[in-house]
Amino acid sequence: MSEQPHPQHPPRFVYLAEQGRGRSRKIAWGLKLLMGKKPNPPAELTDAVAASYYRSDELGDAVAAELFANPELRAAGIHPQQLLKKAIHDGSHILDDRTPALKALLQQAEQTPDWLDADKLSHACAVIHRCGRFAMYALGDFSLLGGYANSDISKPLAFTGALSGNSSFDRVSETTSFWFDVTTPGGLERGAPGYSAAVHVRVMHALVRRRLLQHPDWNSDEWGLPINQGDALATNVAFSMMMMTGLSMLGWRFSNRDLEAVLHLWRYVAYLMGDDIELLPQNRQQGVDWLYIIATGSRVNPDADSRQLAASYLESFRQVPGSRFYQHFVYWFHRSYATFFIPSDIRRALDLPRTPLLGLLPLLQFPFLRLADMLARVSPRFDRWLQQFGRKGQAYIVNSRLQGRTVSFADKKTLTR
Repeated sequence: MSEQPHPQHPPRFVYLAEQGRGRSRKIAWGLKLLMGKKPNPPAELTDAVAASYYRSDELGDAVAAELFANPELRAAGIHPQQLLKKAIHDGSHILDDRTPALKALLQQAEQTPDWLDADKLSHACAVIHRCGRFAMYALGDFSLLGGYANSDISKPLAFTGALSGNSSFDRVSETTSFWFDVTTPGGLERGAPGYSAAVHVRVMHALVRRRLLQHPDWNSDEWGLPINQGDALATNVAFSMMMMTGLSMLGWRFSNRDLEAVLHLWRYVAYLMGDDIELLPQNRQQGVDWLYIIATGSRVNPDADSRQLAASYLESFRQVPGSRFYQHFVYWFHRSYATFFIPSDIRRALDLPRTPLLGLLPLLQFPFLRLADMLARVSPRFDRWLQQFGRKGQAYIVNSRLQGRTVSFADKKTLTR
């Protein structure tokens, strides 16, 4: 007799059905090996995550309706995107009573939460910079690419037509630029690029959600709300804890202080983006619990759109500026990392090209990265050099992708994670 789904769990959240099965045990063992903690998420958390697929950012939704369905603004000849950009940059005080929701959203963002720790933000940037380009490999070739195996996550991209043409290169480039901006020291201060990008994306997500809810084929019962709180939280954990897990696979090691600082930085990003920060992890155990919930609770159900997303992600590396030889090198380089990071069952489901021998490349780098990490722990001078060198490598990747974009970040009308 098949197990009945939990009445409060949407069909896409299969956490309870997966408990005790071989895949869940492998995930638990892998997290214990890599992160030193056995996952043990409380039932209250899993139920809260399940319910979050039916919740959205209500204030963001109010802003989307206010800006893009406001006859007063149209009558006054005010362009919503221009007003949004100016208000984020100049502050909520420039707004009048025609946009009360936008004013409330910006006042919320401008209010520094009591829990924010500037020292943790600085330390998080240092940790991420130390890992250099490898942090971006773990984020893209592991967190983002592996997530495409769950077709529920890719539905907004499919419905908005963001799977065709140069959109994949632009989307990955913008995600990379966003990540770079929020991991820049001071980048989350009011008016800084990371702060502005986070608040802007919050409103753009609400706009996409508004449009998709009006689409006759969107199935909220099956997929939850478009760009819902559950997917937003999972994305945040992918950018923080999952990235750190990927780096651990490559040879880096992180203290509890390191992990808590990175989680703290991304918790503040979530605050600016209207996500439910009370559910986000703040320490190693909570981070492991969240990874376990995401990995076991997400359906591995890639469809044609999912496979197109995965293929276009890898193909986007053939579009980086440079010679044809360099473009092929970058493409094969990321194929090797994808082979190393992505489990074989998910690779097969996504129909990713297999690169068995090149998949050993990260293993060959492991001892050198482990040595660099150890030296950084004992030599402050080497650590400073490694952070500077690593950040230059990250900047090079960002700049090379920005040169090849067909649409600028500021001009994008819809942006999804």
